[in-house]
Amino acid sequence: MKNKSLNLPWAKIDSFVGNHTSPALTVHRPCPICGTLHCRTLLVFDDFQFYSDSEEQPKRAQIREVQCQSCHAVYLNPCYTSSGFGYLFAEAGQSYGSTEGRPQEQINWMGVRGLLDEGKIFLDAGCYDGRFLSGLPKSIRRIGIDIDAPAIVRGQERYGLDGVELIHGAFEAFQCPVEPDVISMFHVLEHLANPVEVLRHLRSISHEETRLIIEVPILEYGKNNDINGFLSAQHMTHFSAHSLGELMSRAGWEVLERQQMSDYDGHRILAKPGGSSIEVMGDVSDRTRVSEYFENWYRNLSEVARKIESWPRTSRMVIWGGGMHSEFLYQVTPLFLQDIQCEYIVVDSDPIKQGKSWRGLSILNPNILKEVEWDDCLLVISSYGGQENIAKAAASMNVPDSVVKRLYDYVTVY
Repeated sequence: MKNKSLNLPWAKIDSFVGNHTSPALTVHRPCPICGTLHCRTLLVFDDFQFYSDSEEQPKRAQIREVQCQSCHAVYLNPCYTSSGFGYLFAEAGQSYGSTEGRPQEQINWMGVRGLLDEGKIFLDAGCYDGRFLSGLPKSIRRIGIDIDAPAIVRGQERYGLDGVELIHGAFEAFQCPVEPDVISMFHVLEHLANPVEVLRHLRSISHEETRLIIEVPILEYGKNNDINGFLSAQHMTHFSAHSLGELMSRAGWEVLERQQMSDYDGHRILAKPGGSSIEVMGDVSDRTRVSEYFENWYRNLSEVARKIESWPRTSRMVIWGGGMHSEFLYQVTPLFLQDIQCEYIVVDSDPIKQGKSWRGLSILNPNILKEVEWDDCLLVISSYGGQENIAKAAASMNVPDSVVKRLYDYVTVY
């Protein structure tokens, strides 16, 4: 029988040579919490690639995580410019989003606190295509704002007739038609270069009884087992509970309630308009927390490395996952270093990524797994939150369980 694998576009890692960077992708900034300029470097990736290969567009940038010497906040510096974010994250696609059931938990949480009572005006800052707003009661006015213009257009087509109002604009300068009673920002603030200006703008469009719900991952609970780590390349600011509180106070918000989510690293706060604080008080304990975080992260990297080194050596591997996790797999594990002659293909269910390549490896629809001969080939699951779903999908395609390789014994996700 003819080996169908021979017809697949196998390639060696880094076989594409056209990738490059540009000074327009990033810009240095002051500390996003206190505004000072002095910081120390914590972690650097000099040649980090964002999704697919390209000779035309810059897709590589330096990732430099730092800690403020004054208030001890942790942040990305340089951070992405608006144009840089557009280039680097254009193919994020299905890499974002919450797990099934999370939006309903958030809705229930707000409902118990009377934030979704009939007649309320609700603003979701970072609404994407309005999907979350569409699940809120129709008895309230539902408005969303996002910087992603294509997502806003899709949302208007999908949910506009259902009464969802969507606005395209910058978070720190958009025009809201009314003063909202409730504003939500679920896992948005950590992605923004200017969080204090965004929160000040939200304060300026609010009335005195407006309530703001913010949720971000925080350093205190960042000791997960994901090789991406808490210092994610997607996040521009890496909050602690203290630095988040200081930011809220500086921007003119008074924290009423805090809640640590029990099943992941999210920290949720409820706030109301308050006075603006000029002085930011740092918490020196955040320096210790950073050291403890790195101790945990490097231990996890060692465990993943031992796992990889225990796998049988094969001449070919299929990587399931064309997202940022694969870049971290490249940057911090020995997977692609064990045998420079090994050949790979990548599969991903996201149509945005299919038909392209990453570091020279073709990104294909997972359906091609039916053509792979597994005698001398492994399937490596390159995903954290999607690990078990990918394993089930592979099984449904009759991929032998013995060749399916997981990196994680358990996962904890938003």
